[in-house]
Amino acid sequence: MSDSTGAVYDLGYEPYAGERRGRGGARRTIIADGIRRVLGLRRKARRKILPWTLVIIAVIPAIVAVGLAFFLPAGAADGIDLASQYGQFYVLGGTIALLFSSLAAPELLIPDRKDGVLSMLSSRPLTSNDYVLARFAAVVSVVAAFLLLPQLMLYFGEAGTHADGIFSGLVDTAHKLPKSLFVGAIYTLTLVPLAFVVAGLSTRKAIASAIYVAGMLAVSGVADGLVRQADFVGNRWFALLAPFDTANSLALWVFDESNPDSLLSVAHISPLIGLASLVVLAVVCVLIVLRRYRRLM
Repeated sequence: MSDSTGAVYDLGYEPYAGERRGRGGARRTIIADGIRRVLGLRRKARRKILPWTLVIIAVIPAIVAVGLAFFLPAGAADGIDLASQYGQFYVLGGTIALLFSSLAAPELLIPDRKDGVLSMLSSRPLTSNDYVLARFAAVVSVVAAFLLLPQLMLYFGEAGTHADGIFSGLVDTAHKLPKSLFVGAIYTLTLVPLAFVVAGLSTRKAIASAIYVAGMLAVSGVADGLVRQADFVGNRWFALLAPFDTANSLALWVFDESNPDSLLSVAHISPLIGLASLVVLAVVCVLIVLRRYRRLM
């Protein structure tokens, strides 16, 4: 009978002794990771180019408008009315936010599916709903900040050029802050859920981004043609098929900036009906993505 020998090697493995944060901690980690990823933080320089280029493009017009209002002589700056720029800047910022959303949602959802991250997350105290809503919260946080930054610049710029001083200006224009938050919520509600649906059903990031942008432009063009050119009963309701145009109309409506040429105005549809259509669309999109990920996780 031969003697058998063995060896024990100390590989340095130790049991985890840190804080166990449960589902809440897992959700917070996914949100933080999502924010870093869409902004390219802690990633290669090429990953930062597109998101930060869009951020710069979004804030430059506000910086220019505020700078001209501050530094031009009083007579030369009379034509720069910061008080009437909020809605217009949202229309511009909304277009850039659309491009940002088209990049952010695929960046978060598609690599996780392709690289097998979902199976790893499924072994944690995390449900499919937790994952989707955490990723959704990450994009919503960045897009909302993206939209609100130019608005805050306009707010402080208008207060700084107030005839009675900046403190009086901050008080007198404070009523515009809730409006800015509301319009930011409208654009976020319009852009992010649709981007998640496209990213949740696509397999490649570039294709998902292209489909999202092209689809938004296409439905706007079709709706515009049907409302303005078609002549049949009920054609005006096709205006609600263009969510981005609806968001632009609502932005101007909230800030009391009239635009008789907007699609809702031409179709004679109440802004409140347009808002309700965006809420319904967002809810439907979120439910589609949640259902999709219940099958994957």
